[in-house]
Amino acid sequence: MDFSNKNVAFYIRGRTIRTIAKQQGAINRFAKTHNISQERMEFFVDHCDSDEVRPELFRLIENAERFDAVVMYSYHPLHIDFEKYKLLENSLTVNGLEISLIHS
Repeated sequence: MDFSNKNVAFYIRGRTIRTIAKQQGAINRFAKTHNISQERMEFFVDHCDSDEVRPELFRLIENAERFDAVVMYSYHPLHIDFEKYKLLENSLTVNGLEISLIHS
């Protein structure tokens, strides 16, 4: 995917600071590799388990029309269970967003 002139949301979710830092590092490298300008990036970070309330994910879903793409480390930030991941993915892509996973 070409990220030129695209508004990109980055979603991170993890229970530990280490997990969040690992995703953050990979996302920062991804943004640099793909020349995504800071002005076109927005980060949504939830510090929780997959079965807990994730206010930043719901804020992202509510504001999906502002973005062209969502980048995540893997599908796990949306949900550990693949079927529930697909439901959440559909909530994002219904608005025309493209989802990119750094590690699929």
